[in-house]
Amino acid sequence: MLILAFQDDHAVVHLMSDTERMSLLAGDGAVPPGAEIEVAITDELAAFTGDFVLDTDRAWDLVNDFIHQGRADQAPRAGETLTTSNAQ
Repeated sequence: MLILAFQDDHAVVHLMSDTERMSLLAGDGAVPPGAEIEVAITDELAAFTGDFVLDTDRAWDLVNDFIHQGRADQAPRAGETLTTSNAQ
């Protein structure tokens, strides 16, 4: 499952490969690494550092690429790094 969370010009892309694993796409420099941005996830705002924040247009392009690839194991990487953490 691919999740796109966004607020204004900032977005965060999540990839859930199963119920125990979630990956965040590395940021594209739209926000400095130490800065925090809040994006809407369900009905709440969640804070992410610039390490994981993308420009909304870039995020939509990656989601579109992912849709056309159609496979979770070929997530849109285009030189990006995925960081993996265990979901709580």
